[in-house]
Amino acid sequence: METLGTEIVSLVLHRMEMKEKIAVRASELMMQFGIRTVTMDDISKDLGISKKTIYQYFKDKKELVNTITSIHLNIEKERFEGTAEESENSVRELIMVSQCLRESMKDMKMSLMNELQKFYPEAWKMYEDFKKGVMLESIIRVIERGQKEGLFRKDVDPYVIAVMRIEQVQTFIMKNLFPKDKYTLYDVQMQLFDHFIHGLFTIDGHQLFNEYTTSNINQNESID
Repeated sequence: METLGTEIVSLVLHRMEMKEKIAVRASELMMQFGIRTVTMDDISKDLGISKKTIYQYFKDKKELVNTITSIHLNIEKERFEGTAEESENSVRELIMVSQCLRESMKDMKMSLMNELQKFYPEAWKMYEDFKKGVMLESIIRVIERGQKEGLFRKDVDPYVIAVMRIEQVQTFIMKNLFPKDKYTLYDVQMQLFDHFIHGLFTIDGHQLFNEYTTSNINQNESID
């Protein structure tokens, strides 16, 4: 019985490893070439396994995309939730949360987000739920913390500002609102970030943020 139990555990672990391997590699291919461009045949050839093997773990491409989206968002959730623990004050947390927000959307790429929205409604709903949950709550939390610490203005509404910030970042990533030959996405996002944070800070908040900026410049680091 003990041997049978060990064999079952080994089989389960093997299946988990193979499923994760397929999802990870499929994600890399889709990030590089686009979701709709990459077929199940492409994935099987790249991994050196049969398409039948892939279908043992994913009934179709939609389920594969949903799984990849879920894995990505769970990783992002851990990043967002870790910002409060790693930040000694709300100004530092705001810098980290804003970085998570930009990188989370940037990593998915504009084209991938558009594909999810148009062709994979279940995966898009996962993202929308994540945006309205983890992202929104993280920004609200840091604003409320900043208000308690006297570093953020008391007269701003945390919910309104949080929604504005998320939609602002998403809009500029998913839509071509600026000529690419004049502005990079990075340049635009940093302009928006600068405008956003300076509308939040009290005098003490401004001073602390400037200290972080000066410290990072002296260490040849970036706050973005």
